[in-house]
Amino acid sequence: MSVDHAQHPEARAIARPPTLSLALAREGPAVVVRVGGPLDLATVDRLVDLVDRLVAGGPPAVLVLDLSGVTFFCAAGVNALLTVRRRVASAGCTLVVREPSRITVKVLDIVGLKDEFTTE
Repeated sequence: MSVDHAQHPEARAIARPPTLSLALAREGPAVVVRVGGPLDLATVDRLVDLVDRLVAGGPPAVLVLDLSGVTFFCAAGVNALLTVRRRVASAGCTLVVREPSRITVKVLDIVGLKDEFTTE
């Protein structure tokens, strides 16, 4: 007797992890980077790379990270924010964090960094 085990058609679909979206806008002398989705180990390099490109080619006076759309935030996100802050400062820019999402505020609070960033 043989038994054939067929997979359910929906089980074959590959689950895709949520992607990070980065959108740029100008607000006077500031460049705003709107971040949406997860800031985790798989996505933080995209944010850091974008910031590096922005500050390398004539840095703006102010770089605003709008984190209102961040859906997941972990240690990798914390490290990315610290890296961005260091690189922006070394380029002579001011970093402002705008409307951090609840998860972002919660994690920054847990690690003792909630008040370490200029926020609006």
